[in-house]
Amino acid sequence: MFDICSECGAPVPDSGSCRDNFHALLLLEAEIPGGPGALPHFYAVASYGLQHPDSMNYTADTLAGLRASVADVLDGRATLAEILRRVRRATNGAVRVTRRTGDAEVPWHRGNWPMTVADVCAGGVDEYADRVLRWARSIRETLDATVPMPARFPTRKA
Repeated sequence: MFDICSECGAPVPDSGSCRDNFHALLLLEAEIPGGPGALPHFYAVASYGLQHPDSMNYTADTLAGLRASVADVLDGRATLAEILRRVRRATNGAVRVTRRTGDAEVPWHRGNWPMTVADVCAGGVDEYADRVLRWARSIRETLDATVPMPARFPTRKA
């Protein structure tokens, strides 16, 4: 029997969580000869985070920044190294990345995504990098259609 993740719509084992799917994804990456590479790993971790705003407990600013970072990398406006520098600058000091107990739920798309972590895992090792790239693109398209980007997180135009 399976339950369905309320955040992304992926099947999860009874009494499990979608975090189990994420751990399976990380195990899958470990099976890739030489590893998945930095960019596919970035897309995988960012995609999971963007689809799980509640269980990851990210603030609205964290989600918006992650979304902008994924868009900038997908569009070739920033390299992964530039994104890592951006994140280090943005989170240096007294900056909250996760919500405090009692903070309001973040307005965000939940449920019924076109592609989930379970879809990536189901494909096995072959073409893993292509699948996580498609996953990241599908998330971007869904968010662009459903969640306005805050003005303080513009993506750089190509």
